[in-house]
Amino acid sequence: MSTEVEITDLATVQIRTEADIVICRQHARHLAAAIGFDTQTQVRIATSVSEIARNAFQYAGGGKAAFRVETDTSGRLRHNLRQQSLLIEIADQGAGIENLSVVLGGSYKSATGLGLGILGARRLMDQVDIETSSSGSTVTLRKNLPPSITRKTPQELSALASTETPVASQPASVIAEVQQQNRELLGVMEEIHSRQEDLVRMNKELEETNAGVLALYDELDTLHRVGLLLASKMDLPAVMHALIVATTELTNAQISTCYLRSKDSAEWERYADAGSRAEVLQTLQKMQTDDFFGQGFARESMINVPDLAQEDDNNCMVQFAAALAPNFVLRSCLAVPLKDADGMLLGVLIFGSEHPGLFSERSERIVSSISAQATIAIENARLFDSVKAASEAKDKFLAMISHELRTPLNPVLSIISGLHENPALPEVFREDIAVVLRNIQLETRLIDDLLDFHRIIKGNLNFAAEPVDMHAMIRNVVDICRMEVEQRGHQLKVSLAAEKCIVAGDPARLQQVLWNILKNAIKFTAPGGEICINTNVEFGDTLLITAVDNGRGIEAEMLGSIFSAFEQGSVQGLTHFGGLGLGLAIVKSFVQKHGGSVDAESLGRDMGATFSIRLPLIDSTVLREESAAKSAAAGGAPQAVHTGRILLIDDHADTLWSLNRLLMRRGYEVTTASSCAEALKLVQQGEFDVIISDLGLPDGSGIDLIRDMRKHSTAPAIALSGYGMESDMSQTRAAGFVTHLTKPVDFPALVEALRELMKATP
Repeated sequence: MSTEVEITDLATVQIRTEADIVICRQHARHLAAAIGFDTQTQVRIATSVSEIARNAFQYAGGGKAAFRVETDTSGRLRHNLRQQSLLIEIADQGAGIENLSVVLGGSYKSATGLGLGILGARRLMDQVDIETSSSGSTVTLRKNLPPSITRKTPQELSALASTETPVASQPASVIAEVQQQNRELLGVMEEIHSRQEDLVRMNKELEETNAGVLALYDELDTLHRVGLLLASKMDLPAVMHALIVATTELTNAQISTCYLRSKDSAEWERYADAGSRAEVLQTLQKMQTDDFFGQGFARESMINVPDLAQEDDNNCMVQFAAALAPNFVLRSCLAVPLKDADGMLLGVLIFGSEHPGLFSERSERIVSSISAQATIAIENARLFDSVKAASEAKDKFLAMISHELRTPLNPVLSIISGLHENPALPEVFREDIAVVLRNIQLETRLIDDLLDFHRIIKGNLNFAAEPVDMHAMIRNVVDICRMEVEQRGHQLKVSLAAEKCIVAGDPARLQQVLWNILKNAIKFTAPGGEICINTNVEFGDTLLITAVDNGRGIEAEMLGSIFSAFEQGSVQGLTHFGGLGLGLAIVKSFVQKHGGSVDAESLGRDMGATFSIRLPLIDSTVLREESAAKSAAAGGAPQAVHTGRILLIDDHADTLWSLNRLLMRRGYEVTTASSCAEALKLVQQGEFDVIISDLGLPDGSGIDLIRDMRKHSTAPAIALSGYGMESDMSQTRAAGFVTHLTKPVDFPALVEALRELMKATP
C-alpha cells in the first residue's frame, strides 16, 4: 500500500546573516516544544538545525529553512495513533557538497570543519536526507514524534502555523546567544547525568537480582540433580547413602549421619555416614526412643544450633552430639526431620561441624527441599522392598508347590509309561492305560504351563535356535492328539499346502505352541465338530499356519484379551472346560520369541474361531545339510543303545522303586540310595557309568552331593527334581549335572538322556 502523508507548513526563515542562524535555532526549539518534544530532544533538534544552517551560510552564502509537520494518513501505530514527524528542510544555492560519500563515511578531514555538522546532525536526528549538485544542496532533517506524545490535529497544527514565533528578529549579541545555548546544554547535561545515576542504580539492582536468580537457579539445579540421583536408587540402603553424601557436600558438614525409624517399633536404625571427619562417629547403630530430640521434633521443620558450646548440657541435641562423636568438639549442628505426607516422622538427617554458625539459611532451605524428595524416595524404596519380598515369596511358593505336585506324579507316570510301552499287555488294558497316561500328561502340562508363564514374566525362558520342519511338527502334534480327536468324534482335516515350511526355532517350544492351539480347538468344539489345519506361504518369506474350528467361538469383546493370562472368554458356563487359561498367553509369548505373530478371529458365540500363526521362513537347504552331517557322523545307521551301571538316588520310596524296576527292565544295572551319606559311600566303593540324583534329600542337597562325589567319580550326572524353575536348572548345571529332568519324568525322555550320555562316555 502506498504511503499517504499530509504536510503542514509551520514557518520559513531566510538565512542571510549570521544572526539568522540563531533565529533558525530559536524557531526549531520553539516549534519542537509546541509539538510536544521533551527538553533534551528540543536541544538536539535545535543544535542539528543550527549546524546545518551554519553550513548553508558559511559554505554556500545563505539559504532558506522551512519548518513542517508530516502526518502519515495511510497507517496507524500502536494505541490507534498516526505517525507524525517534524521536518526541517534547509536549502542553499551553493556549489554543492564535494566528497559527500567520504563525509558520510566519517573519514573526511577538513581544516574548516566542513562535514562535522552533517555527522552531528545524523547522530541527533532520526533521519537526515541530503540532495546536492553544482546548483545547490538541500538537507532534510526528520524527528519522529514518540508514541507517548499526543498527536496534533490538523486544526491545532494550522493554529500553530499562524502563531508568531516568540523570538526576537535578532539576538542582543552573539555572546548572549552563546550563553543561552550553554545554559541549555548544561541543563541537558544535568538531565543526562541524573539519568546516568538512575541507570547506575538500576544496573546495581539488576546485578543483585541476577545474583539472586543465579543462586536460585543453582539451588533448583542442585535439587534436580539430587532428585534424579535419589530416583535412580531403589534399594533403601543405597537411597540413604546417596542422600547423606549429597546433602553433606551441599552443607559443607564435617560429619553427617542418617537414621530411619522402624515401621514396627520405636527403634531407630542408622543407615549411612559421610563427611571429611566421618571416622570420629561412634557406633550408635540403633537407638531405642520414641522420638529424636523430644516429642516436638516431628512438628519442627528442622533444628539449627549455631553453637552447641552456648547451649545447656541438658539440651538433647548436646547430649546426642556427645554420644555420637565424643572425641570431636561439635560446635554447630543441624537436624532435619524426614516426614511422610501425613506428618509422621520417618527419619532424621544430622549434620555437624567444629566451626560455629556453619549452617546458613541457604543450607536450611536446600536440605529442607531435599528432605521432601528423600521422603518419596524412601517410601518408594520400602515399597520396592515389599514387592521384591512378595515376588521372592511367590517364586519360592511356585517352586515348592510344583515340587510337591510333581513328586507323587513321578512314579505313576514312570509305571504307566512302562506299561503303555509293553507290547505283551492285552489291548483292552493298553487302552485303559492310555487314558490314564494321557490325563497324567495333561496334569503335568498344566504344571508346566504355570511354570512356563512364570518364566515368561521373569524373562528367564531360554530358546534353542535350529531348523525346524513345521509340517513334520504339525503331523507329530496331530498324532499325539488323534486319540482325543477320535474320542470326541471330530473331523480333523490337515492341508499342508505351503511349498516352504522350515523355520528357525526351538522344537520343543514350537511343538507346545501347536499342541496348545490344537488342544484349544478340540476342547472348545462340541463333539462331532470340524477342525481344519492349513499352511500357506505369505509374501514369499512367512509361513502361515491356521487352525479353524466350528466350535464355541469368541465374543467380540473378548478378542482383545484372549491372549492374556488366565482368560478363557466369559467365565459363566466355562468351568467344565478346565485348564488354567495360560495356554494362549504362552502361545503368544513363544511365537513372538520366534519373531512371529499370532491372531484370533471369530464372528461371535457359537460361530467358531480361527487362529493364525505367522513365522519367518529360512532356507530349507540348511536343514538338509544338517541332516546329512548327522547321518555321516552316525555312519549311516542308528547306533545301538548301551546299557550300563546306574546309581539312582531319591528319597521318595515309590519313585525309587518304580524307576529302579523300569530301568532294570531295560537292561541297566541299577544301584539305589535314599540319602547323601548312603550315595557317597556307594560311590567310594564302586564305579558307575551314570548318576541320577534327586535334589531334595533328607540329609542334604543333591547339589552338594554331586560336588562331594566329584572327588571320587567323574561319571556324568542327571538331576531329577520336582523343582523346575530356571534358577534351579542354572544351579544344577553350575554344580556339575549334565542334564536336568523335571518330575514327573517322562520315562522315554529319561532313557533317551541315558542313551546320549552313555554314547558320549562308553
